[in-house]
Amino acid sequence: MRQPAYDHALARFRTQLALVRPDDKVAECYWGGTAGSSLGAKGVSVPAGHSARALTDPGAGPGASGDADEDEEVALWGLLERDPLFELRLLSPGQGTAEELPPHVVPMGQQLEQAVRRLPLDACVVALAEEAGVGEVLGDAVEAVVSDPSVSAAMRMADGMGGELRGALARAVTAEALRAADEAACGVVALDGVHRDALVDAIAATLGGSDRGLGGMVLRSGLRLALSLGATKPVERRRAAITGMAAPAGGDVLLYLARGQALRDFITESISALDGPVAIVAHSLGGVAALEALAGQQLPAVELLVTVGSQAPLLYELNALPTLPFGATLPSSVPRWVNVYDQRDLLAFVGERIFARRIEDRRIDSKSPFPRSHSAYFANRRFYTLLGEVLP
Repeated sequence: MRQPAYDHALARFRTQLALVRPDDKVAECYWGGTAGSSLGAKGVSVPAGHSARALTDPGAGPGASGDADEDEEVALWGLLERDPLFELRLLSPGQGTAEELPPHVVPMGQQLEQAVRRLPLDACVVALAEEAGVGEVLGDAVEAVVSDPSVSAAMRMADGMGGELRGALARAVTAEALRAADEAACGVVALDGVHRDALVDAIAATLGGSDRGLGGMVLRSGLRLALSLGATKPVERRRAAITGMAAPAGGDVLLYLARGQALRDFITESISALDGPVAIVAHSLGGVAALEALAGQQLPAVELLVTVGSQAPLLYELNALPTLPFGATLPSSVPRWVNVYDQRDLLAFVGERIFARRIEDRRIDSKSPFPRSHSAYFANRRFYTLLGEVLP
């Protein structure tokens, strides 16, 4: 804790401890003011602005600007990646009417279920799933969606929901495929909104088409309610899996900050083994280590450093880099430095106001929620266009 929260907590601690140990003394040990880290430049390494508007804002409803609609869609995907059937549960039951059919007529819901089960046989869907990195799990994703009781309930209302249901099914299959692919990869698969939406559109078209976008008022109202309540239950159910995937990354950061020379040496040795000019493209913690490796020695072969979703500007501002203290200027051994960030990536920071004239911040938008936005750079066409512009 930092001040003033520390003082409030200490006062409560003293009061409560006195009830059980009245003779004991409490000694203050507030180290945050002298030994703790601080934002030396008052937080200018944090990208300015907001990545999403509040969904309860008057301008964020149906008919609002394209930016608001886009933010709503990213927010929906943030929920779907936690619970792929979130949208379908909103639609079942009661959002349509099961129609009485003549004998021997196959109900619309049954036809739709059969169409969903045939998705792994559709060449276009399979090709886009492969491009998105979820081809191997598409069949399992389809089965997981259609076998869920809430989906079966929604299918019985297919006549009354039409395109809204087909769009929700397309998003559910895609979200479930992403979940399965993440699980198989023990991490977060690199996928941006362009490839994700292409797969959704192909699935929806195969199922008979749907209106592009978020659907009707039921979904929009449910989305706002879920977000306002925190939408945490699906995350809590997957807490062990999420923690298992996140812990190694956190451990890497802690290990690097404590004993990072081995990683910097590894980068240096890898560069030394290469012929000709070198451009380093380094993601996340790799960008931190690459920057420090270059700052600590002359590596004349390196002509460009590209950091992607990196925390280097923040760690420098916090005076937390092991070899580059805050206030020190970048040495001439650091070549041209391009820093790529996504406003939606909460682990990405900007540096133009920290390292004046020594870094170029370039923004891209994956249209993906965090944490996928932290890895989606490598599936984003704009990222590669940018690389083509800056590589020597």
